[in-house]
Amino acid sequence: MGYKHNKEDILEVGYQVIRKNGYHHVGINQILKEAGIPKGSFYNFFESKEDFARQVIQYYGEGNRKWLQDIFQKSEETPINTLKSFYKLLIGYNEEDNFCSGCLINNLGNETGRLYDSLAEETKEQFDQWLDIIAEVARKGQEVKEITSSFTPKEIANYLHSGFYGTFFKMKVERSRKDMDTWLEMTFKFIKA
Repeated sequence: MGYKHNKEDILEVGYQVIRKNGYHHVGINQILKEAGIPKGSFYNFFESKEDFARQVIQYYGEGNRKWLQDIFQKSEETPINTLKSFYKLLIGYNEEDNFCSGCLINNLGNETGRLYDSLAEETKEQFDQWLDIIAEVARKGQEVKEITSSFTPKEIANYLHSGFYGTFFKMKVERSRKDMDTWLEMTFKFIKA
């Protein structure tokens, strides 16, 4: 009996390949080669390259959502320090990656957001779900008067995460964490109550 291909294994390969190379620089043949599957098996799971990318975004987003929830639920720090530690962790991950890849959602959103409605919608949905989790921590920080109440928790979450993603451009071109560190220091002074 032949090997049955696992959709999650293909999505994991797709995540790695697209995250490093982008959507337009990856062809289906490269995905097939990296995943070790025949073309027919690919089309058993995905209608097109765009459908594949949409499912990769969903797969990555769901994994990150669970990861975020786990980090924030296990934290024993105050809310503001929990958020600060989280962003320090992300900075460290990007440094370990030699500042090459950034975040799949950010990369694809910038690359394809205006070109493919299905990818833009999926990217926005995943990002918004992450913001809801971050907003809950911000809300707790407002309750204990650590975080400013001048803005809603969702606005603070959007400010935090969008601002952090904004540092990825310079991180990649300069191969440096300098702007991420500056963002971290300034941002947590700005949101402090």
